[in-house]
Amino acid sequence: MKKHTSKQILGEALLRLAKTEPVERITVKQIVEESGLSLQTFYNHFHDKEDLIRWLYRSGGERCLAKLEGRRLSFHDIALESIRFYSENGNFLRGSLEGPNIGIAVEGAYNFLACFVCRRLNREEMPEELDVYLRMFVYACLHIFWEYSMDGWTLPAEKLANYIEEGMPEKLKPWLLC
Repeated sequence: MKKHTSKQILGEALLRLAKTEPVERITVKQIVEESGLSLQTFYNHFHDKEDLIRWLYRSGGERCLAKLEGRRLSFHDIALESIRFYSENGNFLRGSLEGPNIGIAVEGAYNFLACFVCRRLNREEMPEELDVYLRMFVYACLHIFWEYSMDGWTLPAEKLANYIEEGMPEKLKPWLLC
C-alpha cells in the first residue's frame, strides 16, 4: 500500500471536513486537527487554506494529465471522474467556485487542459483562439459540475460526461479527444 504524503493527508482532511461544513468556514486549525498532523507541518507545505485548495486542483490535474498523455484515460473518462469527484465533494466544489476562490478552480482546470493541448501542439503557449475556446469550455464545465452536484440532478454521470464531450467546441476536439 502506498504511503500518503503530508500534503495528501492534509488535502484528504480538507475534503472530509468539506463534506459537512462549507469550505469558507473551515480553518487551518480544523484541517490540522482532522489530519492528525501539526500546524507546523501544514505551514511547511502551504501558506494558507487557499494554497492547499490550489494544490488539490494542481495535483489532481497532474494525475489526470499523466493518464491522458499515457492514454490510460480518455477525455470522457476524465470528465466522468470529475463529475463523480464533485458529486461526492459538492461542498468543496461550491467553496472553490464561490467568492474569492472561484479563480482557484478555474485556474486548476484550465491549466491542466492547457498544458495537455500545448504538449500536443508542441508549443509553450496556447494559440489565442484555442485559449479563448478552452477558457469558455472550462467555465461552462465547472458551472455544469456545480449545478449537477448541488442541485441533485438525476441524470446519470455517464450521460453527462457524454454531453460534455459532445458540447466541446469543435476547434478543441482535435486536441482534447484522443
